[in-house]
Amino acid sequence: MTRRRRTNAPKQQAGAELAGEAQKTNNSPSPRAPREQYQHFIPRFILRRFQVGPVKSKTERQKEFRRTGVDPEYVHYYDVATGSLDIRPIGKVYGVPNVYQDVRNIDDINELEDKLAVLEGHAASIITDLHKALPQGTLTLKRRRLEDLRKFLFIMHYRNVACSDIYFQADHPDNACSRQWIESFMKAKGLHSAAETWLHFLRYYLDTSHSNIMLHAAELVEKYGEEGLQKMMIESHIPPDLEHFPAYTYYVQGNSYFFSIWEAAEGEEFIITSHAFGLWEGLGYGCPGLHRIFVVSPRIAIVLRHVLSRPELKEHTKPGAFVSCLLDVNPAPPTPIYTHGEHGTHIDQINFQSAMALARYRSSQKGEDDNFMFKITKLSRPQTLNFNSVLLVNVTETGSLTFLSKESMLRAARAFLS
Repeated sequence: MTRRRRTNAPKQQAGAELAGEAQKTNNSPSPRAPREQYQHFIPRFILRRFQVGPVKSKTERQKEFRRTGVDPEYVHYYDVATGSLDIRPIGKVYGVPNVYQDVRNIDDINELEDKLAVLEGHAASIITDLHKALPQGTLTLKRRRLEDLRKFLFIMHYRNVACSDIYFQADHPDNACSRQWIESFMKAKGLHSAAETWLHFLRYYLDTSHSNIMLHAAELVEKYGEEGLQKMMIESHIPPDLEHFPAYTYYVQGNSYFFSIWEAAEGEEFIITSHAFGLWEGLGYGCPGLHRIFVVSPRIAIVLRHVLSRPELKEHTKPGAFVSCLLDVNPAPPTPIYTHGEHGTHIDQINFQSAMALARYRSSQKGEDDNFMFKITKLSRPQTLNFNSVLLVNVTETGSLTFLSKESMLRAARAFLS
């Protein structure tokens, strides 16, 4: 399946209320004449952290909208194609009409939108807690909350509108190895387009718990091995009977990257772009995607870094194995806090070489009670500007960007152009 890959070397508050992607639709329109609905691929709760002016509560927003008929929330929005910078309503940026509407679902065409709302609600709560934890410099999450956040990040990348028509496009050049699988799967499920197939798996990711997706992937790993699955994706072909093969894509992000939290330097801010969720940066042993970047506010970016770059492996790393603009940032992997004892009485019995044994433990009640402590990595000013340069170099000719303060954006632009 096609994944968005880019060359990433820069020239080189509200409470956790949901009101964004997640506007529930109680009255489902007829599938024959669906009401047009603007559906965000960057949720409103994230855009509100970049809002121009004071952040209003949901009640205040609704009251003002009823009084004026005008969306009371705005952000700075730079359109690359036109070269224009203006202030636009949050309700009309970083989205596309009807992109999640499933016309095959005659009972509720906007069901996927509503399910995204639920996931966003979980993520919004966690990201609010993360901002509250900044003064302490650490954040502790129970396993299920961490899984909710990981699932949100994966879907944030998958749901990007640019993926909808090409992710499962059988004749796309990047899908040559998976073409037979795509065509067979579409035929078996009665799917008639790449977009329908994309929605089918969006539903799978939303309906299936993190634990069960990882169990589905573990079954594939046990049967074919990691190397065999990787070879299917890049060298040979995917057998047409592997219904849960997309679970492996999810598994790779969940299992091959450790989760880190980066805070912008004092006086500086992160920017957000139309491709700032799941952006691949850097190379690890020649493979793209040393980092996967997710900006969630002007203060915070969540960065997934490949496990091969974990600090304890540094002495075994070959010179030049990693190529990245962000190697001078040294995030610490999370510290697990197991429920029973320092290492956890159950952990000692787990075969870490078995994907299935590990997935079963993580999905169990014993695993559910585990906690993970994250040390927040505070960037220096040069590191923050360099991070923004990675985002800027990946803005396309039809892309856009948003920022909180003009002063911070001007410094980022000057650093990028210098």
